[in-house]
Amino acid sequence: MTTYFYGRNSDVESYEKGSSIDTQLSKVKSYCNIKNLKVDIEITEQVSGTVPFKRRPQGYELWKSLKNNDQIICSHLDRFSRNTLDLLTLVEEFKRKKIKLHFVDVGGEVTGSDSISSVFIKMLSVFAEFYSKQQSEKSKATKQRMIKENKYTGGFRPKFGYDVDDNGYLIPCEKEQSIIRLMKLLRKKGKSYKQISEIVTKSTRKKFVQSWVFNILKRETTEQKVA
Repeated sequence: MTTYFYGRNSDVESYEKGSSIDTQLSKVKSYCNIKNLKVDIEITEQVSGTVPFKRRPQGYELWKSLKNNDQIICSHLDRFSRNTLDLLTLVEEFKRKKIKLHFVDVGGEVTGSDSISSVFIKMLSVFAEFYSKQQSEKSKATKQRMIKENKYTGGFRPKFGYDVDDNGYLIPCEKEQSIIRLMKLLRKKGKSYKQISEIVTKSTRKKFVQSWVFNILKRETTEQKVA
């Protein structure tokens, strides 16, 4: 029988400093002293709690290593999962494989056969997912605010026609803006998106597919109306 400590943090800086993980491990060790258990292996990672457990790098490795009668101890429910369906699926799988899952904040093992444990874990996981959705809504609101402030919201590169200054604001890129002006002019003259695509590709020697031309012009039209 192997007893695992599983610790997770979604914040890169806190994870690298180890502060949050240390706190989680400290609580788990205190729990182990009370329950007469000992942590054999410590598993930690930096990943969002909304990512399914088996899709996490360390979570997947832990899953592959588990054997009958092994135990996983986690300090808090939301450190293990913030996805209700994923959590409940894992609990049922753990039960079948006789793997014990403990949460310190719950006060004990949650993979038991008693009805109280079953109801309790479902209630807590619902609240954990509710919290996750709240965080997601806050993130979306922040992104919308950044868009209104003309700030870069992340991604592979800024939207076509713009660069990003040192303060994170989008600033026009004249070279790309001239291409957008050409697209608008051609569209105003009645050219189709396919024709614009061919003309711009030929003049710039850079491939502009029809769908990209459409999205750029649609974005420009939308932003002009908002402005």
